[in-house]
Amino acid sequence: MIRTRSLRLLVACLAMTLVSAANVSADSREDGQAEIEYRQKVMSALGTNMGAIGDILKNRLDVPGAVANHAGQMADAAALIAPAFKKHLSEGATDAKPEIWADWAKFEDAIAGFEEAARSLASAANGDDPSAVGPAMRGLGKSCGGCHKPFRKPKEESYKNK
Repeated sequence: MIRTRSLRLLVACLAMTLVSAANVSADSREDGQAEIEYRQKVMSALGTNMGAIGDILKNRLDVPGAVANHAGQMADAAALIAPAFKKHLSEGATDAKPEIWADWAKFEDAIAGFEEAARSLASAANGDDPSAVGPAMRGLGKSCGGCHKPFRKPKEESYKNK
């Protein structure tokens, strides 16, 4: 008898938790904030990897294979960018410009260029010619700017400054 009541109470608590979680999830999706936060995390991960590569090269850190690893992670993460931006959200706590959705094909081309540049850097870092890493890194930097300039609000207009 006590076991049956305990089991019923447990099931009821689990059901309430699931319903509450579903409601919170639905509420947070209505304004797009969940999608915005996800895409910011994707972009932040890319920036973290780029920063790590910069630190390695600038400070001549002895971490064999790390540049190739970070560049590979960036190339792999390129597949996450377009899905993260599928929903048109350019208002609120985001620096995404409406131009992303106005010219989706150009946005996807920029992502493809970024992936290619990241893979080139990974290849250069794995290669036998250390002098190839610098130009590959510059190419990766240009690919970032090639997307940021047309599709990300400038720092002066950033939601972070409001």
